[in-house]
Amino acid sequence: MEKMIGFKGKRPAEMPATISVLALMVFWIYYFLRFDRTTPLEYLLVYLVVGIATAVAAIMIIRLLTFNRAFNIEIRPDALQIKNVEIEASTIKRIFIKGYFMPVIAVKPKGYLLVSYKYCFRFPEQEDQGIRALTEWAEHHQIEVVYKKFVRWM
Repeated sequence: MEKMIGFKGKRPAEMPATISVLALMVFWIYYFLRFDRTTPLEYLLVYLVVGIATAVAAIMIIRLLTFNRAFNIEIRPDALQIKNVEIEASTIKRIFIKGYFMPVIAVKPKGYLLVSYKYCFRFPEQEDQGIRALTEWAEHHQIEVVYKKFVRWM
C-alpha cells in the first residue's frame, strides 16, 4: 500500500443514546435546581451538578446539529487521517467495526482506555470499499480489526 486512498466520512448519529443522555441531563438540571439548599456545601454541590449536566447537554446538542457533516478520511501508507487528526499506524492498538447496516468504525490508540469521539466515523458512501481498504491497511500494519461493540468517550 504505497498511495493515499481517500473516502468521505460522517460522525455516527446514534440518536437513541444521544436523546436519552440529553433527556437525563435536562432531568438532573431540573431536579437539582428545585433542590432545597441550606448550607454552602449543598449550594456548591447543586451548582457543580448543574454545571456538568449543562456542559454534557450542550455537547450532545452540538453533536445532534453537526453529525451530518461530511469530512475526509485518508488512508496513507504510514498513517490514518480522520478529518484533521492524523494517527500513526504504530500508535493504533485496535480498530473496531460495530454493526452491519451503516457500520460505525472506531480507531483505538495504544494507551487509551476508551475510544475518543474524534476517532469514530462511518462511511456514508462506498462503505464496502472503505471497510475493505481499511482492513487491508490494518492487516499490512498488524493492527487487530474486531467486529464488536466498543465504548466511546464523549
